[in-house]
Amino acid sequence: MSEVLDLLSDWLPNQRWFAGDTRPEQLELLGSYQLSASEHDSGVRLITVALVRDAALEHAQTYQVPLVVRDIDAAVEPLGYIGAATEHGDRAALVDGPHDPAFTRALMSLVADEGSSIGAGDSAVEAYGQPMPGARAHRFASSRVLSGEQSNTSIICELRDDDGEPAVPLIFKVFRTLHGGDNPDVTLQTALAAAGSLRVPPTFGQVSGSWSDPELGRLSGHFAFAQEFFAGVEDAWRVALRAAEAGEDFSQLAHSLGEATAEVHTTLGRVMPVVEPTQDDIDAAVEQMRARFGLAVEALPELEPLVQSVDDVYERARRATWPLLQRIHGDFHLGQVLAVPDRGWVLLDFEGEPLRPLAERNSPDVPQRDLAGMLRSFDYVSGALSVRAGREVARAWADSARASFLQGYTDGLVTLEAAVSGADAPGEADLEAVLIAYELDKAVYEVVYEARHRPDWLTIPALAVRRLTERSARH
Repeated sequence: MSEVLDLLSDWLPNQRWFAGDTRPEQLELLGSYQLSASEHDSGVRLITVALVRDAALEHAQTYQVPLVVRDIDAAVEPLGYIGAATEHGDRAALVDGPHDPAFTRALMSLVADEGSSIGAGDSAVEAYGQPMPGARAHRFASSRVLSGEQSNTSIICELRDDDGEPAVPLIFKVFRTLHGGDNPDVTLQTALAAAGSLRVPPTFGQVSGSWSDPELGRLSGHFAFAQEFFAGVEDAWRVALRAAEAGEDFSQLAHSLGEATAEVHTTLGRVMPVVEPTQDDIDAAVEQMRARFGLAVEALPELEPLVQSVDDVYERARRATWPLLQRIHGDFHLGQVLAVPDRGWVLLDFEGEPLRPLAERNSPDVPQRDLAGMLRSFDYVSGALSVRAGREVARAWADSARASFLQGYTDGLVTLEAAVSGADAPGEADLEAVLIAYELDKAVYEVVYEARHRPDWLTIPALAVRRLTERSARH
């Protein structure tokens, strides 16, 4: 595999999901597992999935890299071409698996047939396909990679039924960066689908497995996840942006989005663990918020005069009664929601914030984190249009959408407080204090992000910090 590691060392820095900035100098193979090529896949010599570790980073990263070795015409390089695989003979090309239909067909078979694959060696990688009960696999037709993703690779898989007619397609998400432990994108969507929720796509199945890490020992986690794909639909960001541009009222759609969010929270609270927050939990969350604001002041010194006002917001939240902690989406915004005809709003991507440790993303959290994320997303619709126009526009549109979303959430919420803890639910003033703190914390995070990556957009979260501190002072 030395040749493959050399090729991957040159190829990895060009991938959006790679955490390093330069060519990895300490890339090592932890192991691999093989998939079986179909008789329909002519020219394929090998399908293998390598787990490689970049040990040069402060925190070593392990990546999952599916590879297909196939015949190649020297004049035509296939999509996902990595390099010439001379170890496998003449005219052998190494291809990034998601770009090769042979890999997707093999991955689908692994799930549908409840297959398994165990690699060789002391650091053997084990992979197991697990279909959702009742899931049906139609015949594979073709596949293509969905563009634009940052941390994973999604593959659209077109299918045909027994009569050769198009069937509902699947989308396979291949997790590129691996962590020991459950991936919440898999566990939460599977739990929601199993509970009969129509607010997530129907689940097809998953691939999970285990591998050995030289520092952490034997680990297990998720390799891939598959669910039905809604073709030809738009995400809520595009729907909202178009409405704001046209000056169209969005209150009804925002209200129904609030109801859908409440429905998902209620279902997750019913089928997943919930806990009462301790004062230590609350104090720790608020201290993290204060620390993040310190980073924001460093990125934007103009926020320095707001230090006391921001601290007042956080202190009100610290003294408030918090709701039960439960599993939530974790990275909720308009881009994570689809507008599906005859189904309504459908939520996607339950991984949580990718930069947060997996253990945190798998822990019960405060529902207001999701609400705050969506409120900030409505602000960003107005902000995006304002940046384009060179002046603030669509402010009234955003305010109306925000209020309607929160009202929809309240109207759709079935509280679990009394049923689980026997205690009264937090009052409206307490919930308001917690929500403002989490929205302010989200805006503070955005200040740091925009200062580093999109300085032209920095005014969007900076104005939000001021608005939120003023709003909190009025209550």
